[in-house]
Amino acid sequence: MKLSRISLALLPLLSLCSVQAAVYNVVEVGNVPELKSTYASGINDSGDTVFNGAIKVQRGTTSSGAPLYDYTYFNYPVDLDAIDFENSIIQAFFTDEQLADINSGNITADIQSILLSNNLALQVIGNAIGYVKTGTEQAQNFTLRDTAMARANSEYIYDINSAGIAVGMATSTFTKQSFTPVAEDDATTEPETVEIWVPDLPYLSGVAVVSGEPLVLPPPYQDFGGGMSSARAISNSGFIAGYGSIGLVDEASELLETNCNGESQPINSCFYGQYTSDLRTPGTRGQPLTSFGYTQRGLIWQIEGSNISAPTVLGFLGEKNTQLEHSKEGALAINYFSQALAVNNSGIAVGVSSYTDEDKPYFTNEVYRTTHATLFVENEALPMVDADSWLTSTSVGINNNNIAVGYASKVINGNTRNKMFYYDYSTNTTSFVTGFFDSSGTVPRAINDDNVIVGSAEVIASGTTTRRIHGFMYDVGSDNFVDLNTLIGCNSPYTIVEGRDINSNGTIVATALVNRDTRDLLGNVVVDAQGNPEKEVVTTVVTLQPIANGEVDVCNTGESEYERKGGSLGVWTFLFGGALIWWRRRKY
Repeated sequence: MKLSRISLALLPLLSLCSVQAAVYNVVEVGNVPELKSTYASGINDSGDTVFNGAIKVQRGTTSSGAPLYDYTYFNYPVDLDAIDFENSIIQAFFTDEQLADINSGNITADIQSILLSNNLALQVIGNAIGYVKTGTEQAQNFTLRDTAMARANSEYIYDINSAGIAVGMATSTFTKQSFTPVAEDDATTEPETVEIWVPDLPYLSGVAVVSGEPLVLPPPYQDFGGGMSSARAISNSGFIAGYGSIGLVDEASELLETNCNGESQPINSCFYGQYTSDLRTPGTRGQPLTSFGYTQRGLIWQIEGSNISAPTVLGFLGEKNTQLEHSKEGALAINYFSQALAVNNSGIAVGVSSYTDEDKPYFTNEVYRTTHATLFVENEALPMVDADSWLTSTSVGINNNNIAVGYASKVINGNTRNKMFYYDYSTNTTSFVTGFFDSSGTVPRAINDDNVIVGSAEVIASGTTTRRIHGFMYDVGSDNFVDLNTLIGCNSPYTIVEGRDINSNGTIVATALVNRDTRDLLGNVVVDAQGNPEKEVVTTVVTLQPIANGEVDVCNTGESEYERKGGSLGVWTFLFGGALIWWRRRKY
């Protein structure tokens, strides 16, 4: 059943009825054996889904700023051979009983926790792995680059089209190698040979998965470490939206030639460090030319069968939307960039790019810069949001009616909030949506051809000022904004925290919270003193499937519409808010 605009408009009226029913049936697809937590990505018109699972999730930092992680991958392959358990420093981490277990090959959950939290093997540990679920089959982990299943890199699958072609990106895999530094001229002893993990370049690759086989999406520029690319969306017509390297400024290439000579560290490690440093993020203020990484632009590939075209290079908004670089004398040059994050069947793409205004007050010897939502069409990079009214903006989706959707940020009631907008290319008009209330942070994720948008937004628990995150659905035609949790059964164990994608049939793939038996790092159920399974709230992926003639299930609980089943603020903030930090912490 497809939810029409009329039925969406009637949802508030249906909520007055006492019929015990629901509009959507919830089907869990993200419960996989390898992981504790999964997060939704995309769905095609056949109902095939793609999603990602967390190997580890950052839960905070130490007093020195080092990240603290919770590991959510069961039986992570720790390199035990790399650990010298005869070393007294290593032994100090364990009890005598644990050391005896290690010597006998019995790695318990407590031992695994010590090994991972202290990374005693000094190995690289990735963030995520990607899954594809087709039809009634179980979800399958598709490896994009990690053929050895070492789980040392991060792999994300973002979208899938009607032909079953999935797209995503994967960071470097690593191999352990012996390395001997070159002795300095005044050295009195020969350098020691060490065993280190060396990255396999490029540091980031966009990938299309065709019939189960990964195909790398090449960027235009591949010197000095292989370049970089990322794929974020694919249309049913075969256009792939993403971004990648188109060049490297001369000053940066000269620095790389000087420093990455293989004398003090492997050349690949040097390139990897250069390109993954936060200082190399495009558009960072205070960047000298020598600190620039690759020059990055939005790219559009086209795939036919297993053949991938050379990418079309997209532009950027630039100085006051002129699509040119600033020309302010004496000001630092800027590494202008763009990213295509979605594309429709006509090849019209949306995303984000650099915007500058050299007339605005800013830091000495620099010009004002930010990033704003960008429409890429007919060799142009066009704005969608008024840069004088909003601090930043990003467009994340576009349908075949040429209606784009995104979010922009500004200070509201003393805090910076994201607010959703949709942009109609045919009329060149941008409309902002209030959401649940004026200051509710509202982030859309996708729009279908019925002009129905899904995403996540802040709600306030009844009688409190506590903000939580709920998934929403918004119909452009009827201007109806609905909490997805009001469209599922009252007795559902799930709390929908993000609608991630919606297909032409109205089926939504979403991320939800659910109570589940607690499992340790080996995947075993944890029990209390009475032998009963302990419980914890985890994230999982569900599909919301329309119910024929479905009606809103009225929950006679005395609670507000924002108090469906779910965890406390701490659980919500950690599980979903923390996961979003993990999910978006680097733009690569």
